[in-house]
This record gives sequence, C-alpha cells and structure tokens, in this order.
Amino acid sequence: MFNNMPPEELHDKLLQTSRISVKKGKWLDDASDILSYLENNKSAKHDITQETVWGRLGSTLGLLKQAHKIISQSEQKISEQAKRIEVLEHLTTTDELTNITNRRGLVTAFDRELDRVNRDKSQGGLLIMIDLDNFKSINDTYGHDAGDAALQLVATTLSSDIRTMDIAARMGGDEFVILFANTDRKQASERAQFLIKKLNNLSFIWNGDEIPVRASIGLKNYTQGSKAKHIFAAVDQDMYANKR
Repeated sequence: MFNNMPPEELHDKLLQTSRISVKKGKWLDDASDILSYLENNKSAKHDITQETVWGRLGSTLGLLKQAHKIISQSEQKISEQAKRIEVLEHLTTTDELTNITNRRGLVTAFDRELDRVNRDKSQGGLLIMIDLDNFKSINDTYGHDAGDAALQLVATTLSSDIRTMDIAARMGGDEFVILFANTDRKQASERAQFLIKKLNNLSFIWNGDEIPVRASIGLKNYTQGSKAKHIFAAVDQDMYANKR
C-alpha cells in the first residue's frame, strides 16, 4: 500500500492517521501498514521513525479513550436526568390515589384542546363533570379506605371507556371530569349517557358487604371561541342541577 509512496506523502498519511477518530480499528490497520513499510524499507530516506509513529498513535489513542469516557459519562447523566424529568412530570399531572390525570393535567390538556379548536384542528367536544352521590355515606359507614376503593373503581371505569385522545381526570374529592375531544355533541352525549348508566350500576364488595356507587353528571359542549373558565362553570352548574 505504501511501497511507492513518497516520504512527504507518507508523513502526511501518518499525521492524518494520528488525528482521525477510532472507528472499527481502521486507523490501527493503517498504522500497522506504515510500520511494516518502515521495517521493510529501513534504507529509505524519511524523517519518521517507529518511535515517532508509536508516540503519535499512543497520544492519540489516549486522548480518544479519555474523550470516549467523558462522552459515555455525559450520555449516562443525560439519560438519568431525562428519566427523572419524565417521572416528575408524570407526578405533577397524575392523581396519586387513582393514577389518572389530576386537576392540573386536565386544565393543561383542555387549554391545548381549545387551542386546537380555534386553529380548526378539532371540531370541538364535550366536557363532563361527575360527582358521586353517596361518597360521604360510604366514608361514614365503611371508613375512608372503602371511600378510596370507590374512587379507584370509578377512575378505572372511566379510563377504560374512553378513547386515547380523551382524558379522564380526578379534580379532587369525589369529583371527576371527562374530556371528550374532537367529537360532535350528539355522539358525545350518547357516550355520556352510556357512561352514567354504567357508573350507576357499579358496586364493590367491602368486608362482605356490597356497596353501590351512585353518581350525577353535568354536560357542556365547547366550540370555537369557548373559554375554559366559562365551560367549567357551566358544566359545574349543570351537574348540581341534575343532582338536585
């Protein structure tokens, strides 16, 4: 490979070899060819020796190893930080008891949905508020652990009957919200009626007793130009009217 190479080109080749990054051992193969050439052409006139070659290659290899170590450590730290950020973001938008979206997560998601509606990326949808009618009596009669079990059952029921684009959230206490996104009022209302029937037929066993779950809902559709605070206020009013 190097037999017919003038000394000047050989020297340039060595410099290039000592400065390139390690990739599949190629630069070591080139170095080996150079050393073989030097060994077999000791009488040739050139100003580089084996010691020079090994000195350059050794320094380069040391720097590359150090750089590789630093890069690996940095990548590991970045990966760990990304995972930690993901966990923290999940905690800030997830209800700890029921493992569905919390109030903060729902408000953020609804703001995004309204923005999509105003940009003609969504046709609008329906916000549903749900309040458990007998939650206080469950707590008073069976204890707070039974109340927690009721909340978890409702959350599981809600999250299992929605699309990926929809959101089930616990706003606090025994109050839940469903966001049916990008759907017309007729379709969303039908789904809401199915959901309320399902909720009012729920029950669970606690210490041998069957405890029924009863709920009231409020509905409010949103369209282009709707404001989040107005929708929340209207759906809350509708729910308490239905409860009465």
